[in-house]
Amino acid sequence: MNGDHEVLVLDDDRFIRTGLERLLAAHGYTVKLHAEADELFRDGMPQVPACLLLDNQLGEGMTGVEVHEELLRRGWYLPTVFLTAHWNVQLVVNAIRAGADGFLTKPFDPTELVDAVAMALQHSKSNRQGKFAAAEARMRIASLTPREREIVRLVVAGLLNKEIADQLDLALITVKVHRGRAMHKLAAGNPAEMVHIAELGGLHR
Repeated sequence: MNGDHEVLVLDDDRFIRTGLERLLAAHGYTVKLHAEADELFRDGMPQVPACLLLDNQLGEGMTGVEVHEELLRRGWYLPTVFLTAHWNVQLVVNAIRAGADGFLTKPFDPTELVDAVAMALQHSKSNRQGKFAAAEARMRIASLTPREREIVRLVVAGLLNKEIADQLDLALITVKVHRGRAMHKLAAGNPAEMVHIAELGGLHR
C-alpha cells in the first residue's frame, strides 16, 4: 500500500493488537495501534483513506459503540469494523444502524478480516474521491459571475435558452453567450456535464 492507506486498530489487548499488526502488515497495510480511545482521538482524522478495527470491550474506558458514536459526532468519516469476543443480536443491530462497515467475532478468521479491511478502505477511498470532486466543482462555480450562476441554475432546473431569456428579460443571444462562458468555466463538454458539475457543487440549491 506504500503508506497511501492506514488501518487503525483500537483494542486494549496487547496480543490482539500485535497479531493484527503482523497480519495486516503482511498484506501491505500501514497499521497504527491504539490501546485507548483518547490516543485515537489525539492523533486526529487520518489524511489518507483509512478504516478502523474497533474492539467493543475497552476495559474501563468507552465501549466500542460509544467510540463510534463519538467519531460520528466529530464528523469523522472512518469506516469501522467491530471486533468483539462478547456480542449479542442487539449489539450487532445497534452497530450496523450506526453505520458500521462490518462486525467480526473473536477469534476472527484472518481471511475474513483482511477482506473486511479491504472493503472498508475502498469505502473510504470512494468517499474521499467524492469529496474532492465536490470541492473542485465548488471552485469552478465560484469563478462564475452572478448572471452566469443564475443562468446555470435555471439550466439545472430544466429551462431552455428561450425560457431563460423570457424569465430574465434578456435577449436570446445574451443567454447563449453567458451559458457558453459558464460551460467553459465549469469545464463542461456538454449540457449534461454542466448540470452534473452544478449539482455536485451545490448550485442547484
